[in-house]
Amino acid sequence: MTVPTIGIVADRKAASSGAWVDIPTDGIPHAYVAAIEEAGGAPLLFPSLEVHLGEPGRLLDLVDGLFLPGGRDLDATLYGSEAHPTNDAPLRVRDELEIALTQLARERGMPVLGACRGMQVINVALGGTLEQHLGDRLDLTPHRAEYGMHTSHPVAIEPDTLLSSITHELEFDISSHHHQGVDRLGEGLVAAATAPDGVVEAIEATEGAFCLGVQWHPEERLDPEGIALIRAFVAAAGSKTLAKFAIRS
Repeated sequence: MTVPTIGIVADRKAASSGAWVDIPTDGIPHAYVAAIEEAGGAPLLFPSLEVHLGEPGRLLDLVDGLFLPGGRDLDATLYGSEAHPTNDAPLRVRDELEIALTQLARERGMPVLGACRGMQVINVALGGTLEQHLGDRLDLTPHRAEYGMHTSHPVAIEPDTLLSSITHELEFDISSHHHQGVDRLGEGLVAAATAPDGVVEAIEATEGAFCLGVQWHPEERLDPEGIALIRAFVAAAGSKTLAKFAIRS
């Protein structure tokens, strides 16, 4: 049985180990790769490097699906805005690489799943915009009560969506840590879930290959909806793998 390979772009942050302090490191939290492995996929990390921007297709040639994890805020200039004072310092090369990979994955019919920041990447890659700080107009506490700590709140799932067909539930609690959200939806996307305060919590493509973004962290709350979501994505990538091998044979 062929295990689908799932591509993930790594962030770059300072890390310390023993005598080595604040060393620039390419990686992502282990919870993401562990969840993909548990769901039946084989994660493959791509460093955020300029060399990949000129030919992102080389990376997609190596994988069957693209997973977009959480992380720092996107560079606001990528969707025509000025950065809000609360925004993280962006890693522009990661932003550009994930956007290029998302656009190319959609062109190729490759499954895409985004979590938190990853949902925002999907939206911006397809021409949408972001609301940079939800706290300017509503209570941010349900979404991010304390920086560095996940919160929990319910989401309402739209019926007859890809997301509802995966979760088989129209409401459940999620693990949240974000201060930004979808503003204008990207081309071909619809809202698939909302929070009680109306914030869009999931988006999905109306046609084409599996393309779904959730504003929460399924890797932090796997049982049962989180792992179901990641398994559905890996299964879609697996179908892509089988089709690829059928063409080769």
